[in-house]
Amino acid sequence: MRILKNLTMCTSLFAAVGMLSVQASALDFKFSDKGIEINGGAMGNFELSYPKISLRGGGDKPKDPIEKKVNGGKAVLKYEGGIQADLEKSGDNLSITFSNPGDLEKYRMEMMIPFNFNDGGKWKVGDKEGEFPKEKPPKPQFYQGNANSVQITSDTGQVMSFKVPEYTYHQLQDNREWNWKIFVWIMFANFNNDNPKSEFTIKGGAAAPSIPGQKDTSILKVDKFGQAFKKDFPDKVKSEEELKKDVETEKAYYDSLKVPAMDALGGFPGSGEKLGLKKTGFFHVEKKGEKWFLADPEGNAFFHLGICSFGAGGEDSTYIEGRENIYEWLPPHDGSFGSAWHPDKWWNPRAVSFYKANVVRKYGEAFNDAVNTKRLIERVKKFGFNSVGAFSGSAGVAKQEKFPYVAHLPLYLGEVPGIRGVFDPFDEGLLKKMDESFSKSIPGSADEPLVIGYFLANEQGWEDLPRAVPALPGKHPCKLKLVEMLKNKYKDIAAFNTAWGMTVASFDDLKEQGLPLKTKASFEDMQTYNELFLEAYYKAIVDTFRKYDKNHMLIGNRWQPGTANSEVLCRVAGKYMDIISINYYTSGIDAAFIRRLYEWTGKKPQMWSEFYFTAEKESNAGAGNDVISQKERGEAYRYYVEGAAALGFVVGIEWFTMLDQAVTGRFFEKQNGERANTGIFNVADRPYKNCVAEMMKTNYGIYDVVLNGKAPYIYDNPRFSVKAKASRDVQAGKALGPMKIDCQIENWPGRPPTMISGERLVIGRENFGVEAAFKACWDDKNLYLLVNITDPTPMKNEQKDDSLWNSDGIEIFIGGEKLDQAGPLLFTDRQILIGGGKSGQFCVVNASTQPQIETAVAPSVDGKGYTIEAAIPWSALDIKPKEGMELLFDIGVDDSADGKGRRCQLMWNGIARNSSDRGAWGRLKLVP
Repeated sequence: MRILKNLTMCTSLFAAVGMLSVQASALDFKFSDKGIEINGGAMGNFELSYPKISLRGGGDKPKDPIEKKVNGGKAVLKYEGGIQADLEKSGDNLSITFSNPGDLEKYRMEMMIPFNFNDGGKWKVGDKEGEFPKEKPPKPQFYQGNANSVQITSDTGQVMSFKVPEYTYHQLQDNREWNWKIFVWIMFANFNNDNPKSEFTIKGGAAAPSIPGQKDTSILKVDKFGQAFKKDFPDKVKSEEELKKDVETEKAYYDSLKVPAMDALGGFPGSGEKLGLKKTGFFHVEKKGEKWFLADPEGNAFFHLGICSFGAGGEDSTYIEGRENIYEWLPPHDGSFGSAWHPDKWWNPRAVSFYKANVVRKYGEAFNDAVNTKRLIERVKKFGFNSVGAFSGSAGVAKQEKFPYVAHLPLYLGEVPGIRGVFDPFDEGLLKKMDESFSKSIPGSADEPLVIGYFLANEQGWEDLPRAVPALPGKHPCKLKLVEMLKNKYKDIAAFNTAWGMTVASFDDLKEQGLPLKTKASFEDMQTYNELFLEAYYKAIVDTFRKYDKNHMLIGNRWQPGTANSEVLCRVAGKYMDIISINYYTSGIDAAFIRRLYEWTGKKPQMWSEFYFTAEKESNAGAGNDVISQKERGEAYRYYVEGAAALGFVVGIEWFTMLDQAVTGRFFEKQNGERANTGIFNVADRPYKNCVAEMMKTNYGIYDVVLNGKAPYIYDNPRFSVKAKASRDVQAGKALGPMKIDCQIENWPGRPPTMISGERLVIGRENFGVEAAFKACWDDKNLYLLVNITDPTPMKNEQKDDSLWNSDGIEIFIGGEKLDQAGPLLFTDRQILIGGGKSGQFCVVNASTQPQIETAVAPSVDGKGYTIEAAIPWSALDIKPKEGMELLFDIGVDDSADGKGRRCQLMWNGIARNSSDRGAWGRLKLVP
């Protein structure tokens, strides 16, 4: 790919860029532990999942391979039941051959498509084509159908095409429906026992090039200031003169800001003496009564108001190789503009910061990172921020400015395949490397008072550990440790085989073989192993760290909320960490959930270590957790930060980021990088003043909330509320006689139904007139449910198996043990999907084998709704019913307008997270 170099004149460069056409892109793919990795050249990198298989009999959730072996251009996948898939690469061709297929019916593969494809990206499936939706579509599935070819085209004209088996079913999906900004291509192919080999072709290239000598203005995305070319928004820069004038106008703006008096490090003066906090010379935490306080080195209360990615060159830099033609202008590589290019030798010709280029224009000199960071510190102190957050290379300047900062442990030890960001703590070689790394980097800052504490990692995949380790080969010490644990527990291989449902000859055979988790005993054993692994991980890090630093805190792993929802993870981390950090992205603060995590960690203080809100329509960059204006963006900040401080155990927050992400994506993710309005400053070095004005209200007054009990700010926006209420109870009476599943009320007890009103909306923008009423009853054989649903577009469900939730129907959540234990679903918990399209649509999502559930669906007489009746065998729930028994229980109603995609969901008691968190389920009691 052509790289622009040694062009010094802006006009010459502009002309050169205009003449560029998109060159042919070499596409290649390879097998890895994760899946089929596709290098799309100028399109970026993609990952096509390995096949997930479904068996005949209906309702089975697609099963992942339990063992993966990759050897160059070949990969062998093994599945529960002995089914095997052999994958082979030959040039552009991919073959998948199944052997020992048993009851194999079909397989599923999927690929994530970056959200930036909504800006001019196109799709084509068979002879149907369209653009990736710019706005969130009415239903998430914007294409469904059968075809033998798929093609996606980027905004720069790069093409990736797939030839797939005949009659393959495809679904293109917009995951904004579930607050995840990504597109997904999902394909389902039937297995043919007479022809067990499936053939694929994967190719890449480019659309027709632009005419030589002419600039194709239709493809321009970015103007010469790094702003969206065709988008207008407040404070968009139109000329270099504007930037130069900003120097004087911004001085008056910053001079006008009057910051409350704080101690030298940003703590609240006199609070230490009032609270009895210790003056240790280092940041630390203390608990006074039931409240936690972060204390600064002077012994005063300090609420950490940090900013992640503090400075320039990270989130604001973008990758330009292969798409130079979308930029109106690129800085020359020499002269003062050379400082806008990335300083690393490899990245330098490929990554540029338009923010830096604008600072060069603004001040008339080469970009100096230290000078600019100092300037940013001075500015954000005026805004009331008091520290540098994660992912910041600003420690040197922060020390000079006496500005506190967080640090990161140098844990560059690779990762266990299948567990994002987690190294193997049973690998003695890695533990030695960790010691060597700590010995070189930690002692130099061991006596530095400005260091708040050390993060261990960021957004690791701990929830994947129980399934990832059993699938590993014996070359991994953590797999050998698992086999050792199982041998010590069962001692006899026959006892192990009975417990795990396997037929192996010896424990040594377990080392190289994938182990399926299909029994309650295997599930429980992996929970035990999970704790063993976590203990080894945290103990190794803490013991090594304390050899070189006895003064500073360890402030956690920056968990995502879904990862944090684990009692054992919280408990073990709480044993070793000084502060628990959570990247708590949310709208409404779920105080019950957060308090649960607090209790699980042994009541360790928390730091909410990453969050942001965006206002896409009033910014250069894209949307994330979006609100309608910069003012409301600041109000959302106020709600979040004051709500955190008011809990009494959150001691700080970190806003992500200082500067907006580049409009064409942050550089280290190449073509498909995040590109959101995360910054306090835009690409032109201008603060979002309406947002900052609200932020300052909270930052200036945060100690009124922390110390004086001031009520937190309430943001009047329905998104910023949590639907879960106190746990509801419902009773199921004994059936009056033999039950017939026909949507009639014969032999149902005469108890009134329980309502699920439209106000119980947990997913979707509105309830579309949907509501429901349900009854429950029981006998010794079954639990019965009768649900009357009001729905203007009734009985629309064309889905199958574990996708039944995606159209009209109900979802039932039932648990029979450990009723007071919140968190992830237990092995015996059940999520049952019952489709409302016709009788007989059901799926038990987390069952190893599908039970038989009798269901009936009937339309309402007036055509404005329908009724579902179901008989759920107690045997399918692993429950032996008896009078007076209480169960965890919840029921949701899914709604679709056309049967092709869900548009909203109501929930009787819980929340949208019900399928992964039993903590918000209600109760069902079996009565006479």
